[in-house]
Amino acid sequence: MNPLDVQTKEVDENNINFNKMYPKAYNKKTTGPYTKTRVILLNGTEYESVWFLHQFARHTNNDEIKNAIAVVRNQEQQQQKRIACLKPLNESILETTIAYEQLAIDLTATLAQNDSDSNNKQALNFALLEDFDHLYRFSNLMMLDVKGADPSFLVGQFTEITPGRPTLAHYRYPMDNVKRAMNAKKADLYTKLVANIITAAEQQTMNYYMNISQWYKNDLGRKLYAEIGMVEEEHVTQYESLKDPNLTWLQLWVLHEYTEAYLYYSAYL
Repeated sequence: MNPLDVQTKEVDENNINFNKMYPKAYNKKTTGPYTKTRVILLNGTEYESVWFLHQFARHTNNDEIKNAIAVVRNQEQQQQKRIACLKPLNESILETTIAYEQLAIDLTATLAQNDSDSNNKQALNFALLEDFDHLYRFSNLMMLDVKGADPSFLVGQFTEITPGRPTLAHYRYPMDNVKRAMNAKKADLYTKLVANIITAAEQQTMNYYMNISQWYKNDLGRKLYAEIGMVEEEHVTQYESLKDPNLTWLQLWVLHEYTEAYLYYSAYL
């Protein structure tokens, strides 16, 4: 897809009124698991764009750029609210968590299978074993805390719930999570997209666990969210380090917007 060939609207025509910004949520009992994971992925991608643009605005003294950022960022916020509210009110913390971990496993595996860059593939395959363990651990918590719970039903039996690398072996010295960055001038466009997509997805998971752990109903769950939340910090550190740090802020902005367009257009998850 070449977004420059796509007919679009003027930027000011993209604003969403409050009625349209709050959509009808999906039915958690009848909606397929990959619809739920896609909602999480696009929510995370919009969130990443919002916070990237906040950081960009804080690191430029060009008023024209700041004004353009303010307009686009406001629309990214509207899109993020619209996507986030597709989640229904009656979906529990744990049910959402199972969807987060299913996304982590299936997205990571899909990106690894299709990326030709060995550095990206190694990072994805390494973290994938830990994502399997997270799904397994949270599924066990659900079966302990929720009478009659069936995590395999939530994932549609598409994703195997099985032990991965034990959580005890996940913790590394922070420096060891920093990987070699790509050269954006030489890397395939898909390789650049992979780094952007997986960083946004894992960051969304990290943020969810950071903010939700204190709201869980018992100490066992709070401890598990804190434990796995620290692993998500490692994953985000690993994935963001794959990106080329020599790109300009404007080049990074283009890649962020392209990542959004690609995910909305593509058939991923």
